Amino acid sequence: MDYSKHGTHKKEKHIRSDIPKAKHKVSFNIFRIFIFALIAIGVMGISAAVGGLRGVLDSAPQISVEDVIPEGYKSFIYDRDGNLLTQLYQPETNRIQKSISEIPEVLQNAFIALEDERFREHNGIDPKGIVRAFVVGITSGDFSEGASTITQQLLKINVFGGGDEDSLLLKFKRKFQEQYLALELEKNMSKDEILEAYLNTINLGASTYGVEAASQRYFGKSCSEVNASEAAVLASIAKSPTWYDPIYYPENNRERRDKTLENMLEQGYLTQAEYDEAMADDVYTRIAAHAEEQSGETTIFTYYEDAAIRQVLQDLQDKLGYTEEQAINKLYGGGLKVYLAQDNQMQNIVDEEYRDDSNFGYNNALGLEWRCSVLEEDGSTSNYDQMTMQYWYWENENAGFRLIYNNADEAWADINHYKEALGITEENTLAETFEQPYALQSSFVLMDQRTGEVKAIAGGRNEKTTSLSFSRETQSTRQPGSCFKVLGCYLPGIDAAGLTLASTKTDAPYTTPSGYTPSNWYSGYWGLATVRYAITQSMNVVTTKFFVEDVTPELAIEYCEKLGITTLTDSDYVESFALGGLTYGVTNLEMTGAYAAIANGGKFVRPVFYTKVLDRDGNVILDNTNQEGEQVIKESTAYLLTSAMQDVVTKGTGTAARLSDGMDAAGKTGTTTDSKDLWFVGYTPYLTAGVWLGYDQSYSMEGQLNETEHEYLWAKIMNRIDSECGYEPTSFTVPDSVGTRTVCSKSGKLVGTSVCTPITEYFDLSALPTGYCSDHYGAYICSVCGGLANENSPSSTYREYNSSSEIPTRQCTCKPETESKTEESTSPSESSTTTPTTEPTAPTTPTDPTAPTPVG
Repeated sequence: MDYSKHGTHKKEKHIRSDIPKAKHKVSFNIFRIFIFALIAIGVMGISAAVGGLRGVLDSAPQISVEDVIPEGYKSFIYDRDGNLLTQLYQPETNRIQKSISEIPEVLQNAFIALEDERFREHNGIDPKGIVRAFVVGITSGDFSEGASTITQQLLKINVFGGGDEDSLLLKFKRKFQEQYLALELEKNMSKDEILEAYLNTINLGASTYGVEAASQRYFGKSCSEVNASEAAVLASIAKSPTWYDPIYYPENNRERRDKTLENMLEQGYLTQAEYDEAMADDVYTRIAAHAEEQSGETTIFTYYEDAAIRQVLQDLQDKLGYTEEQAINKLYGGGLKVYLAQDNQMQNIVDEEYRDDSNFGYNNALGLEWRCSVLEEDGSTSNYDQMTMQYWYWENENAGFRLIYNNADEAWADINHYKEALGITEENTLAETFEQPYALQSSFVLMDQRTGEVKAIAGGRNEKTTSLSFSRETQSTRQPGSCFKVLGCYLPGIDAAGLTLASTKTDAPYTTPSGYTPSNWYSGYWGLATVRYAITQSMNVVTTKFFVEDVTPELAIEYCEKLGITTLTDSDYVESFALGGLTYGVTNLEMTGAYAAIANGGKFVRPVFYTKVLDRDGNVILDNTNQEGEQVIKESTAYLLTSAMQDVVTKGTGTAARLSDGMDAAGKTGTTTDSKDLWFVGYTPYLTAGVWLGYDQSYSMEGQLNETEHEYLWAKIMNRIDSECGYEPTSFTVPDSVGTRTVCSKSGKLVGTSVCTPITEYFDLSALPTGYCSDHYGAYICSVCGGLANENSPSSTYREYNSSSEIPTRQCTCKPETESKTEESTSPSESSTTTPTTEPTAPTTPTDPTAPTPVG
């Protein structure tokens, strides 16, 4: 054997075997680096996720046990004299506190079986439920199955305001915080305490919150007396209080009740015999019968009580920092005592006049409020109402279709035709409601301008049938028309833009730099006009000129917001703003409140419906008894506007609102395009009131009414209040900052020519006029030929002109009369050379010797 060769061979073999080992080593290193990278990325990702989650949890609300327990005390509303008016338990809540020992196990178990079967076992969150919901969502594509525990639901309602987030991201954020707080809450509360809080909190439809109030509402008995079937009915409502309402949607509730009973059977809460008995129970017949018995017993809040409730809820949020849900819980479960600012005598007067159909021109045509829920073939639900019906008629059959009827048969004919076109039948109709209020509607607000107290209101003409229903005086935003000229143009103009009541513009065709061309409500144009005259006669063109050339939208909106107008947007920075052309309109309450600031010497005091709110221990938590208000315009500005608006009532567009008892009154009319809205807002030295008249659907009233009914109604109510409530006739007080001067009625300047017609005008003493009139001219014109009068003119007439270019240049061409005739001519011989009057030497004192001396 050749060992040398063999050794060489072995060496070569060894060298060759090293090559793949080197490659393997490199590959392993790359793999190791890859693994390390993945681990690093994973760690970084986990760290980021943990950091993000920590940030979400750190931002969770700080809560205590008290935050999730409803206070459970009814609140009460009293009149200003302390007489009880109503209890606050309906419609937004009707909670009657019950301890867990008073709630039977069958009712507790019904909620647990349906909502959270492992409630007694988990520590606040249910991992099995989360996994189950996730699997169902992945396999079916339906992620609607809930995994929230009862503890989480309690937090969702009382801490997170019901969880109505705008985005999926916010929903996930709330879910994580909810789960975290659920774990924390269960460290401090027992299961019975959590369940008790939940069963006293949950919304169970028909304006009831908590199992006791719901049991009283549906069964007419305490929750301690319910059987298994009734317990399952209550538990079935919680998921959707409207959809599973056992009164209006019994079939929907029945389906979920059956599921609840099945769960109770499967989870051992019911025996088979108990289950069979519950399934056979005709509970919905009893519910319907009890609802029928209660139909005439429900206490309906008045429009005033509605407004007070809404304002208290808002003030709890704005002044005390409550969330919306906390405010509701406080008002409806905190044992509060609310004292109204309402004057019962004034309210009775308003109510009586609104029940008198003659105040509305006997316009008793009926409107329509119709709603219909329909089950579609795909299992979804569609909702229709009178507005969807109106739009359908407009688009398909009649562009002039209106929801105005003489009787129910006419309305049903339109409804049935609409339903037939859409394929709506009795079989697929789930629910349907039908009402016919008056078509022509109105609202009224009466307030004391000094205190801000709203004394009386009317939210509509019809008898009120539901609590917290739509109220036109506080919730309906309408176009204010010319009522807004004072607020949007003349108030800021006089207060901050150098205008006076004697400032002038020429009423003539006008187009703004942006291309807007206003038109007057009357035909033609009236020439030179002062601010006073423009307000009195509600002149559109002149108002627009003042607004564009002197006031500006920026200044106007700044003032309107200080006057309490909250509905303005960036879209309102336009010329039509001065004429009341607003994007969203304005409520009667805010219009009246703004005018009340003028009546109150320029001091805005917020309109309030209650004087004070006490907690159940008697402590005042909200107080409106001594509102200071804010001086938003000068006292002189307020009086100047008042003086001009007195003319509106005595000789302008609002004479129908003139009071008959000698009381001073000032105000402004407002009529929108096609008379869709009719307004009058005015005041006396004591009270401010606003009235609106129109159709809810903004139909035209042109030609249907005299269009002064609302003004007569305003005057009728105010006259009665003055006489029946003890207000003695008096005049507005002229402040020390206001004085008078004699000026030309045309130009508003100090009288300077013989052509001027002198009038006495009010001015802020810091803005008295200094210039003399030279703005118009006069000449004698031949009554026969129209030329400049001379010695040949048989007779002549003196005429005024706004400019020299308007005066005729042609001389009278009439033939000479006899000498005797000439001597009897009515024209002076010097008139043959009459020329435009030019500015004379300015007089040093007003030319009217009877003019009052300056005040102050």
